[in-house]
Amino acid sequence: MKKKLLLLSVLMLSSCAIIFPKVFQRKPANFSLENLWFNTQLDYNNSSRYLLNTTQLNYNALNSDGYNEHLLNFFSKKVGHNTLTRENYKTTDHKVIFPFTIEYDLTKENIELLQKTTDLDYIILSKILIPNQINNNPKYESLKYRSGLLAGSVVFLKIFDIKNHNVLIDMRCKSAVYDKENFNFDTNSYEKDTKISTYKSEEQLVKKCFKRIFSRIE
Repeated sequence: MKKKLLLLSVLMLSSCAIIFPKVFQRKPANFSLENLWFNTQLDYNNSSRYLLNTTQLNYNALNSDGYNEHLLNFFSKKVGHNTLTRENYKTTDHKVIFPFTIEYDLTKENIELLQKTTDLDYIILSKILIPNQINNNPKYESLKYRSGLLAGSVVFLKIFDIKNHNVLIDMRCKSAVYDKENFNFDTNSYEKDTKISTYKSEEQLVKKCFKRIFSRIE
C-alpha cells in the first residue's frame, strides 16, 4: 500500500511539472556506470551455482526485499535454477547454512568459510550507499557528490569466484539529481530557480542503476 501511495505521489508531481511548467520543474537524473573488472560474462555452465547475498542498504532504506527480488529475477533468467538465496540454501536436514548476511567486501575468513563449507561456485554481492556515506568516506573520493544535490545513490554489484578466489564481475553505477542554477542574461549572473523541483525518488534511482548494470552483463 505504501509503495502504491509513493508511486502515485511521484506520478502526480511528474504530471504537475508538465501541466504547470511555470510552477514546477522536472530535474533530470544523471547516471554513470563503471566496469571495475575486465569481464562482463557470466558462467553459464550447467553445474555452476550462484548464491545471492542480501543487498546491503543505507540507513534510510526500510527494506531490501524489493532490490533482492529484482536481482533474483535477473539472475534466475540468466542462469536459471542455479541461482540460490541464503534462505533456500540449506543443509540436508533443512538448516540455513548462512543465517547471517555476508559483507560486500569479503574477508579472508569469509572466503575460506565459503570454500570449506559449500559447493558453491560464485557469490553475488551488492550494496547501496547514499551521498552522505560517499562524501564522508575517503575510500570513495572519486565518487564524491558536489553541492546542489537533490537526490542520489551509488549501487555496487560484484560476483566473486569462490573456487578460484578472484572476481568474475565488478560494476558500480552512480546516480545524481542536481538543482542547477540558471543564468540570467538581464543581471548577467547565475540565480537559483524559484520553481518547485520534482525528480526521481531514491528507490527509482537505485532501480535505474540496477537496470544499467544488468544491461552490461552478458
